[in-house]
Amino acid sequence: MRPQIIPFLAGVSLRRMAVALVILLSSAEFAGAQTTEAKEGGQPLLLFPAPVPQGTFWTSLGFTAIAPPVEITEALQVRWPAFDYHTIYGLRNNFTLDGRASVQVLQNRFAAGPRWVSKVGPVALSLGYDLAYWFGYLQVEGFDSKAHGWQGTPNVTLGYDLGRGIAASVKGELMMDYSMSSSQGDLEVSSNSKAATGYALTMSLEQPFYHEHYLTLSFRAMYTKFFWQTWSLYSTFDRYLFFPEIAVGFIL
Repeated sequence: MRPQIIPFLAGVSLRRMAVALVILLSSAEFAGAQTTEAKEGGQPLLLFPAPVPQGTFWTSLGFTAIAPPVEITEALQVRWPAFDYHTIYGLRNNFTLDGRASVQVLQNRFAAGPRWVSKVGPVALSLGYDLAYWFGYLQVEGFDSKAHGWQGTPNVTLGYDLGRGIAASVKGELMMDYSMSSSQGDLEVSSNSKAATGYALTMSLEQPFYHEHYLTLSFRAMYTKFFWQTWSLYSTFDRYLFFPEIAVGFIL
């Protein structure tokens, strides 16, 4: 029997979360009809690739949830909702610094990278790159498992300003795994490569939610040979698998 991470909020299904997204979207639309004024210094959007005023921080706090494919969970539908912290910082010459943390206590991922952004009329574009470090540990039923690794994700985002404070965007990512090291007790296995292991497409919507606070909703479709949250399953599959992810964030 191989170790399994105990899912946080295991009773929450992806389908129920999708229903919650629809409800949140409806309430956000109602709020957007009442107030669309942006914060001082610009509209506080994190996923829409618009320029950020120099020296300005925008942050969001929320959660993400994925549904791992049954090929690696062996018919056990394990789900790992994670706390999601996202921040961007405005630099000079249409550059921004993007940082994101996914926290599940037993396994976590921290990513950061630059973006070059440009906006002409309602259309916005960004080109970026993220460097990420992830780590996890698990002690259950006599297993003492640990793993960590480095990843890189070149990305491009195209956004459209729909007006009334509402913005939609589509983001494409190339997922690359640079290194991974895992151990079971005293036995350690390491690998190093710069090969692309998958790609992802994210569709997102941001709009006013309550007073000057904004809501972000997104769906990310990942096709990859390895997803960091499934490291403890020790999958032997060498083919692309589909990982759907839903994310909700509240811009502070």
